[in-house]
Amino acid sequence: MVGMTSSMVRWGGLAGAAAAGMFLLSGILTLIAPPQGAPSSLGGYLLGVVLVVAFVLVLVAVAGLHAAQSRSGRYGSLGALGASLTFVGYAVVLVAAHVTRLMGGESVIAVRLVGGLAVLVGSILLGAKTIRARILPWWCGALLIVGFPLGAVLEEVVAVGSENVVLAIVWGSVGYALLSRSDTVAEQPSRVS
Repeated sequence: MVGMTSSMVRWGGLAGAAAAGMFLLSGILTLIAPPQGAPSSLGGYLLGVVLVVAFVLVLVAVAGLHAAQSRSGRYGSLGALGASLTFVGYAVVLVAAHVTRLMGGESVIAVRLVGGLAVLVGSILLGAKTIRARILPWWCGALLIVGFPLGAVLEEVVAVGSENVVLAIVWGSVGYALLSRSDTVAEQPSRVS
């Protein structure tokens, strides 16, 4: 089981780093040719594909993050709940965003908001438990706590595409920490009651 955990942590780290690259690419694509609600254009299609890949990679990174910390007694059921909410929230946002893109409207905006709320609450829980578990550097937890809301605010206040740059920083940093940790997962103490 430790080998499987180590493998999941490594895959999560690779996925986090790759998600960072995809989010950066999506931010650049958005700045070069901002999408204007035309998913059928080449730019809109390319941006959609890049974002799908980025969000799928985030799901793998969240699973790797959970695998790295799940054996820590300090992570506990709240950490697992945070990882689950974050995972489900990102999955819901991914599906809702692309259904909305394909249908060309605001048809599932309420579902997307629920997914965003799940990501927000889940990321705050996961970040807090990451700091408490002390398996990964404290800044991973801090980035998880502030990344999603900061990205949303910057998207509205600064520029379209800035949220993707913030998500690139968050998931690239988490990916780096997971990759740095993947070889030492086997040395983790088992769950303490």
